[in-house]
Amino acid sequence: MQEIDFNVKHPNLYEAIAEKLETMILSDSSQLEQKLPSEQFLAASFGVSRPVIREALMLLKARGLITQRNGEGSFISTPDPRELTNTLNRIILLNNMDITSVFEIRVTLEIMAARLVAERASHDEIQTLTLINDEMEQLKHDLKKRVDLDIQFHTKLAELSGNSLLGNFVMSMTSLLEAMMTKSITVNGTNEEGIQYHRKIIEALRSGDPERAEDTVRGHLVSSMRNYEIASRLSP
Repeated sequence: MQEIDFNVKHPNLYEAIAEKLETMILSDSSQLEQKLPSEQFLAASFGVSRPVIREALMLLKARGLITQRNGEGSFISTPDPRELTNTLNRIILLNNMDITSVFEIRVTLEIMAARLVAERASHDEIQTLTLINDEMEQLKHDLKKRVDLDIQFHTKLAELSGNSLLGNFVMSMTSLLEAMMTKSITVNGTNEEGIQYHRKIIEALRSGDPERAEDTVRGHLVSSMRNYEIASRLSP
């Protein structure tokens, strides 16, 4: 456990203490899963009451930096990537951004991911995309499961890029577009079209040609957006 600076001066003590603890946590990733000192120890060391420490720990928990286990205490953890999705969703809603803005970012990110996968991924890694797509085909009439697998396909594609931050962003963008993805496959023939496009993407990735991979992913996503627009006109 890294050393903690127990000197705090701040009108909201619990926030100042949370900042000190966060600095300690972020300074060394090897501390993941380690247990924090007890509330009693932290209260005595910071010179504050235990309720102040509890508020600080609640703030760290909200930030995803600790988990609290009943009867055991607080343990350092890594934030759940899904929190990024929730944060982005709030930003989009509060700023009245339309779905096109989200979609444009998704296209940019996934094109980048496709290039990296074509350059870096092994045959076995790319095979995981085939397994997901095969399951999508088997469950294509169960729209909820089909869309969940669609999101999984694109998230896995980004994950195979080898860039974990890119993977997290693509997962967030794709999840935010779940409603759009569901609507886009309601037009006659588009459900199967998406699955067939995935096969083309897999072939492009296996070719090891970054430009071909980029173009195929771009074509798939543009087609998906077009299908969404058609579906919206048919049933606003």
